[in-house]
Amino acid sequence: MKALRVENLTYSYAANEKPVLADLSFSLNQGDALGVIGLNGSGKTTLSFCLCGIIPHYLRGTMKGSVYINGKDTRTTPLHQLTLEIGIVLQDPNIQLLMPTVEDDLAFGLENQNMPPQMIGETIDRICDLTGINDLRKENPNHLSGGEKQLVALSTVLAMNPSIIIFDESLSMLDDRAAEKILAIMQKLKETNTTMVIIDHTGKSRSIYDHAFVLKEGMIVNRGSTEEIVQAYFSSEV
Repeated sequence: MKALRVENLTYSYAANEKPVLADLSFSLNQGDALGVIGLNGSGKTTLSFCLCGIIPHYLRGTMKGSVYINGKDTRTTPLHQLTLEIGIVLQDPNIQLLMPTVEDDLAFGLENQNMPPQMIGETIDRICDLTGINDLRKENPNHLSGGEKQLVALSTVLAMNPSIIIFDESLSMLDDRAAEKILAIMQKLKETNTTMVIIDHTGKSRSIYDHAFVLKEGMIVNRGSTEEIVQAYFSSEV
């Protein structure tokens, strides 16, 4: 069974008849890391919303084709069940950080899954060790730097233990030092066979990709090995 399977995916937002995504098909095995490269407006974020179930459960529009997460059809599987399989780290971490302390943000999803308090504490300890944010646990997320916020946002996703993670331009707003910390964690995730979809127009995450494709006007216009795609894209600026 494929970790992620997309079949003839086409999507248009309710206010726009022109498809944002047009007849996309691809699949990932467990542990694959896929780079999705493209300019702003190419449909990358819309694709990420389709992959994690935000579309069609939260954002409305016209969706044709299918997305399967570990064999589960995103159309018929409730969103709260999909979050156990797949997580998303957004470009702007402020959208994901809602609670008064970092520790509260990490506990939020676990509490909604009715995890026992002792297990919640153990999970938070493990994730804080993994991402190196132990010193931030009692901090208000609003007082953190952009890089620290992104580490916390990633930690909230990891706390849910999904087998698939989408990074939607997660490094694009970070300086090199902050980006290196996220990349180090992504490398650890590769070593634990986590499947990753990395939306990226900067190329900062290229060392993580196993393979990649270029998205342009909602269509896959080039796909192949990381070296081939990155060289072609960044030399020609597709």
